Amino acid sequence: MLLTLSLGLVPLLFQPVFQDPVGDPEVPASVLQDDGEYYTLDLSELDEAGLTLRQFIKICQVNTGLNFTLDETSTGIRGKLEAHKLLLYGRKRIKREEFYSFFQIMMKIHGFVCVQQGSGDLAVIVITEQLASNLVLIKSNAIYVDVEDVATFADQPGTYLFTTVPLRYADPVDLGTKLRTAIGTTSGDNSAFMDLGQERAMLIQGYGPFVAASVRMVQILDRKPEYIIPEFRKVRLREASAEELSELLAELVDNITAGSSSNNPTSGGRGRQNQPEARIATNIVAYPQDNSLLITSDPDLMDSILDLVAQLDTKVEEPQSNYHVYVLQYLSAADLKEPIERFIEKTEAERERVDRNAGGGGAARANTPEQKIIVEIHEETNSLMVTATRTKWAEFRTMLDTLDRRQAQVLIETALIEVSSDFSKDIGIEYANLDTPNGDTQRGFGFTSVGITSSDGIGSARLPSPTAAGLTLGIFDGEDLGIPFIIQMAQSRSDANILSVPSILVANNKGGKVDSKDRVPYQTSTSSNVSVTTGVEWSEAGIVLAITPSISAHKYLRLAINLEVSSFRENASDTLPPSIITRTIQTSVNLPDGATMWLGGIIRNDIQEGETGIPYLSDIPILGGLFGSTSKSNIKTTLFFFCTPRILEDFQELDDISQQGKARAAETIGLDRVRMIDPAFDMENPVDVILDQDDNGQAELGTLNLSGFAKPAYSTSGGADVSPHGEDAGSESTVKEDQ
Repeated sequence: MLLTLSLGLVPLLFQPVFQDPVGDPEVPASVLQDDGEYYTLDLSELDEAGLTLRQFIKICQVNTGLNFTLDETSTGIRGKLEAHKLLLYGRKRIKREEFYSFFQIMMKIHGFVCVQQGSGDLAVIVITEQLASNLVLIKSNAIYVDVEDVATFADQPGTYLFTTVPLRYADPVDLGTKLRTAIGTTSGDNSAFMDLGQERAMLIQGYGPFVAASVRMVQILDRKPEYIIPEFRKVRLREASAEELSELLAELVDNITAGSSSNNPTSGGRGRQNQPEARIATNIVAYPQDNSLLITSDPDLMDSILDLVAQLDTKVEEPQSNYHVYVLQYLSAADLKEPIERFIEKTEAERERVDRNAGGGGAARANTPEQKIIVEIHEETNSLMVTATRTKWAEFRTMLDTLDRRQAQVLIETALIEVSSDFSKDIGIEYANLDTPNGDTQRGFGFTSVGITSSDGIGSARLPSPTAAGLTLGIFDGEDLGIPFIIQMAQSRSDANILSVPSILVANNKGGKVDSKDRVPYQTSTSSNVSVTTGVEWSEAGIVLAITPSISAHKYLRLAINLEVSSFRENASDTLPPSIITRTIQTSVNLPDGATMWLGGIIRNDIQEGETGIPYLSDIPILGGLFGSTSKSNIKTTLFFFCTPRILEDFQELDDISQQGKARAAETIGLDRVRMIDPAFDMENPVDVILDQDDNGQAELGTLNLSGFAKPAYSTSGGADVSPHGEDAGSESTVKEDQ
């Protein structure tokens, strides 16, 4: 319903002057002139004080026929209307029907508004101040105007009104929030937007110009959105795989759309300028039945996607894969896996550390995470299965080519010579005199003991050992069955010369070990409260040789040697293990290829002398030997260890050495047995083997010549000078003997 003011414009009968009812100064008749459809307002003939607002209200009342009154609740409103002067420079032509609107504009400029109370013939317009305290009066008398008629109040800033704007497309809540943020009100007149969500409308309140402008803005914004119709294409691929290409293509399209949105600030991040709706999402689906791509996208983006497909759907002459197999020729895959994984892990950790330290100042890295190298082994084929990108694989393969090279081997020939001499001499005399008395008679007795005989507690009953070495003689008394006099002399000497020639073929930087031991059993027993348990244990002695060679520049070798030589000192008894003498050598030396050197030696000389006899009598020169026993032993042991390493750089050298070994074996076990191992073996020119001929002229095996180890000679194939013993200044060795 439209509530309007009945202006009731009537012609103005001009008088010479306007006489204000409260006695204001006269106003010349020329202030307002009738000009047909217009009024002309001319304040130029007034003094600088201008026209009072009360005079202006009277002029409006006379020319519009409206009834005005003052809001007497507003303190001093009469004086304020008289104090405010209406100043207007120049002549102002106003249409008759717009004079009341002009009146409201001028009153609003001075802080006064028009509030209509009542309607029709009862309508009265109250002039009041535009103050916050008067908002109740203003809003309670506000009029409701249909949205179609709001435009007629666009020039009435003194009229407060309400209206509702129905919405067809826009969301009331969202639109109201945006309008309050964009426009707002700062005049304190309580102009506002209110969203009516359920009614899908906007309620707008305020003075005429504000409401009219707001309605116009809402109507402009409440427009049907321009929808983008997605475009669909089915693209048949000729070369590439639809499953593989769909993922790559989707990632490329995402990067393109993200870049266009960030580079176009007017698009609001949606990729389409001056359009509020979001860009259509691009979907790329693989259709395996005919190897096609099903694409739905924004029409503006479809041409770019088709161009990408055309560039990617090409024939690859040499397909590249991230899966690779590297067959190792010389190294073991199982041994190489752990060092490679440790190297890759440390490399990745260092790269991440550098990236973190670089921060924003470093070079920008790709957004796509870089694929890491994965290594697995296949022991059956001695291969490495590697997952890596093309660039990483090229680097990784170069490293493998460098590592997987044939390493030189080292033939280590050693000679262990042990010479021992054991000498002992024993001389002793014992006396015994024991005559058994008869009855109550008493007789004296006497005897000596220097370890020659055994006794049961009675001196005359002692007997010499039947297995005693050397010379044993004395007097045997048949009546007493005793030996009153016995003399024993024994001397023993044993010499040993042991030669051990262990040889071993070792790869560079790999350890080799030779273990040659003898085992001797002995009986053990454990007892408990109810039983005794017996068992057998073994004692071991022999040679253990461990050598690790490392080849350096100019064919020098560094040998880490650990030698242990042990031997049984005596035979084991029934319940005790034999005593063992152990000698060890630990050393690290540097020597040229082919040089023979003496690595270490142990010389032992044990001398023991003992005397047992009758005090004082055994000390008599010359005759003292008749009253005691003397023993003397001398044990000498000498151990020599010689070593000759040879670097074998090709298989021909290894074959020659194998032929030599077969020839030595043929000399020892026979040619027929060697040919059971190698049927093609020929004894045409065996090394270190003397061939004899039998009566029929056939070749026979001779004797193996080991004279080269009898007198080890120093020889060298070049390199730096070494000491006469073959050890350079940098070698370290320890020699140890345990017994």
